[in-house]
Amino acid sequence: MLDDFLKPAPDQVLQVTDLTRQIKQQLEGRFTQFWVQGEVSNLRRQSSGHVYFSLKDRNSQLPAVLFARDAMRQSVQLEDGMEVLLLGGLSVYEPHGRYQMIAKIAIQSGEGRLQIEFERLKRKLAAEGLFDSERKRPLPVFPKRIAVITSPTGAAIQDFLRILRRRNYGGEVVIFPARVQGKEAALELKAMLTHANASKDFDLVVLTRGGGSIEDLWPFNDEALAREVADSRLPVISAVGHEIDHVLTDYAADARAETPSGAAELISSAFLEIQQRFTDASESLLSYAQSHLYEYQVHLRDLNARLQLIAPDRRLQVMAMQLDDLENKLERGITNHLQRQRDYTRELAHRLTEHNPRNLLKMSAQHTADLDRRLQQAVIVNMSRHNRQMGYLEKRLSNSSVQATLNRGYALLQKSDGDIVTDTGQVQKGDAVSARLSDGQIQLEVKE
Repeated sequence: MLDDFLKPAPDQVLQVTDLTRQIKQQLEGRFTQFWVQGEVSNLRRQSSGHVYFSLKDRNSQLPAVLFARDAMRQSVQLEDGMEVLLLGGLSVYEPHGRYQMIAKIAIQSGEGRLQIEFERLKRKLAAEGLFDSERKRPLPVFPKRIAVITSPTGAAIQDFLRILRRRNYGGEVVIFPARVQGKEAALELKAMLTHANASKDFDLVVLTRGGGSIEDLWPFNDEALAREVADSRLPVISAVGHEIDHVLTDYAADARAETPSGAAELISSAFLEIQQRFTDASESLLSYAQSHLYEYQVHLRDLNARLQLIAPDRRLQVMAMQLDDLENKLERGITNHLQRQRDYTRELAHRLTEHNPRNLLKMSAQHTADLDRRLQQAVIVNMSRHNRQMGYLEKRLSNSSVQATLNRGYALLQKSDGDIVTDTGQVQKGDAVSARLSDGQIQLEVKE
């Protein structure tokens, strides 16, 4: 009797498949993409290339799978006990009624934090327009003086100089020494870039170092350095690491080279192109002259042959005189034509001299120097105005700071987890609270 009372209506009963499918829709619809951190355990690689494992922490574990196509793209080889960050979504495997994470990206935990910070900074600077193509300036075709900011003892500068020497680069390279990894590297790189921009007679700046881990390359992800690169007066080439490495200076610079050697090839390619064009023009001019001389020689031989065929005794003297006239005309024609060719050749040489890139570059350098002087005067005026404004803002900020408030007799209450207490409902009797005063902290206990 009781069983009949508790028995549900047929339309209220779900099949296992239907219930599992509803759970699948709910989970997969809500957890489409998320980051999760944990330790890899129970790692199992299938012959298909799929990688199955669990991601665990102190209290829980999450089944996960990295399918073969995604596993091949990862830069890290997963191992048991490795601390990783995973990006992916949840999926329910209906035959077993079990949920698991479908991972797309796996990053070792230490590198993961830096990668996330890199992506955050890249999005921030991109939103400000620092990476816009409209800001990019064309590289000089013939940079006569290049400022290279790098470690003077690293392999990167040796590769850079070796390529330039091999390609017969005719300009001057000045090395601005700076550390390229470590805590102080970003400040030194920024200082050297500022120094190069303040110096005269430089046409181009190359910021470079060899490959390394994300930690090694991190100075080139410094926000202040990236802004300095974007605001540089001189065009900047960023040649940091290898082809797969990307840093913020790559996006902020006017051009990116995949390697230090690639930067040298990019700079010297214009020199090689001009040399080849000059060689081609010389060969064409020589071929043109030789071709016309050969035609006149053939014509002369034809005339001589015709004269030999016409030889009656009575007309011999007349023909001889006519031959002399024709010969004189021919000589004058050849002489005049050769003179015209010489004049044309000299005109081409004169036009080539007038359009010599060195002369154009000299005029551009003078114009750039004038602009540089005007820019420096404007910078001095703007800096003076900004310094006065910064002093005023600094005074206002100091008067409204937390320390100034504490100096007026107020106290800042914080719970043991660091949260600031703003109302009585946040604490309970017996909670430990620290009171921050102007000259230190006092540990308190809530009585009521």
